[in-house]
Amino acid sequence: MSPSELALALEHARGRTEALLEPLSDEQLTQQVSPLQSPLVWDLAHIGHFEELWLLRQVGGRDALSSEHDELYDAFAHARGDRGRLQVLPPDAARAYVKEVRGAVLGLLPELPFDNGDPLLADGFVVGMVVQHELQHVETMSQTLALAGLPTQGPPQVEASGEVLVDGGSFTLGATDPWAYDNERPAHTVELAPFWIDRGLVTNADYAAFIEAERAERPLLWDAAAPPDAPVQHVSFHEAEAYARWAGKRLPTEPEWEKAAKTTDGLEHLRGGVWQWTSSSFDGYPGFRAFPYAEYSEVFFGEEYKVLRGGSWITDPLVARPTFRNWDLPQRRQIFSGLRCARDG
Repeated sequence: MSPSELALALEHARGRTEALLEPLSDEQLTQQVSPLQSPLVWDLAHIGHFEELWLLRQVGGRDALSSEHDELYDAFAHARGDRGRLQVLPPDAARAYVKEVRGAVLGLLPELPFDNGDPLLADGFVVGMVVQHELQHVETMSQTLALAGLPTQGPPQVEASGEVLVDGGSFTLGATDPWAYDNERPAHTVELAPFWIDRGLVTNADYAAFIEAERAERPLLWDAAAPPDAPVQHVSFHEAEAYARWAGKRLPTEPEWEKAAKTTDGLEHLRGGVWQWTSSSFDGYPGFRAFPYAEYSEVFFGEEYKVLRGGSWITDPLVARPTFRNWDLPQRRQIFSGLRCARDG
């Protein structure tokens, strides 16, 4: 991609951030609504710090704008629940900081040697990483708004019904996209048995029947007046697994979900609805290599985290590719998560 195309991608992400945050008061930006979420103003400055760290300093060779930001906006230095007590930049200063960083980045892009053999620069990877990081925080901040009871858009209604049979055999799991993350690589061949997968997502009406029959707990932020044909969301892995079992089905494995997405016509809301829990734990593919830093993926590998696939109504299409792997703890419900059922063929 050319520097001008990379600049457009950066500005696309910034436009989504600004559209989300501009209507909010300083009080709403600085409030910590849940220990699961950061104050929005921390997210905003963290977006700018990540951009400064990787574009201005790592590949641009610039000095830090403020050394204090390194510890303050390091996502691993402070748990989300502690960030409301930090002496973070107030809203106006946070806006000025991210604007200063972006101005310097746009000036730097034409100077960067994208063809010098550095894997960070090849195909604009490091810029794509910064763009996707900001877009992923747009979704995280949208979760915060939902928990605060502020208006959010919500997913579109489900129209598809029935199942589709996915043939068994080999297929390529993983990505060759130059902006794909390390956990999507390397692409490799896997063998799968035939399986059935639902064309549509589980709806609020479907889930209400499960609640009534099993006296199950309602999802987080459950609204009895929610559109019955919209996908149920804010469902934990445990709740999704219980629903699928009650329906006489199961959750798809991660390879099953990706094969269905890549090879099958007629599946609705592979993105743009809700994230879809799979039965798979988060781990590296055979031959995995952490790049460009282990803290993005590798530190989360293991049985503790479960994989979600697809993308929600707020997930940007640039992120929601068929190979993208989301993950979270199985008890988490603040995310825009639902399910699509499967069964053996």
